[in-house]
Amino acid sequence: MKAMEQSKVEEFIEEKQISPKAKLEAYLATSLKLRPASQITIPAEFPSGLQMGQQIDENVKPQLTQLQQIRDMRARAMAVQALKKLLEKQFETIVEDSDEYRVHYDWAKKLELKTNQIKVRPTVHELYFYTERKTGGNINKLMREREKIRRKVQRKPGENVNSIRFAYPEEFDYKWLLKLGAELGYPECCVKQYAEDRKNNINVEARASQQLVELVKDTEIDTHVYYTGYFFPCSPQCENALKQGYKWQETFDELHAKLGELYQQNIYVNTELVLRQPELIQKYLAQFKPKAKD
Repeated sequence: MKAMEQSKVEEFIEEKQISPKAKLEAYLATSLKLRPASQITIPAEFPSGLQMGQQIDENVKPQLTQLQQIRDMRARAMAVQALKKLLEKQFETIVEDSDEYRVHYDWAKKLELKTNQIKVRPTVHELYFYTERKTGGNINKLMREREKIRRKVQRKPGENVNSIRFAYPEEFDYKWLLKLGAELGYPECCVKQYAEDRKNNINVEARASQQLVELVKDTEIDTHVYYTGYFFPCSPQCENALKQGYKWQETFDELHAKLGELYQQNIYVNTELVLRQPELIQKYLAQFKPKAKD
């Protein structure tokens, strides 16, 4: 985009309804052509995302309780479909009718970003940002491929498909991961390592955490390698990731001193999250375990 006016930059920095992480990694990184595309999950990555999720859960609690008591398979299937529709309606009312949601789209327009909102689950959507129409077309194609991958696994799961592979089968599809990684602007070496690990049933997050744990014993970590969140480099010393990180740092520093400071804080948080991955994974997996009966 054209050189950004300082008044607009300062207004964006002060915007309370978009998180600093989303401002840097999604909006500005894409608008400034530091990456082809970016993505946030809504409402999870909204400042009020947790409260929105809790409100939706509370509103559908009676229907969910009723569903759990249904034993007849046909009646249960009908109840599941009704619950999905209710969840979608709750998402529209609580998330899409919120000021926070509108602000995210307003700023995308101000920063000359194109958007594409993809429904992943009834109450989980992905919002993609990009500047080139070709990139948008590639993302749409990838999302269609994801649906095909999911339908195939749902029809015929196979013996080795656990709950994670059933819910997110695309995360174990080598070619799909390579293409998505390229669109999101990750270093090729890191994308290939990530895809190889997934294909070989290696826990990427645990691998990245262990690499970091081992390295900090002997040397100081340059946090620029974790230049964006939910990114697991092939190595904590990956030269390509570090190059990206320093390019982002330089660009944000030049745009506004406050953005440079925010970015320094952000990459430190990203590094901490990689270290904590084993703990976070266990917490996430716990939701898939059957609850003990009274």
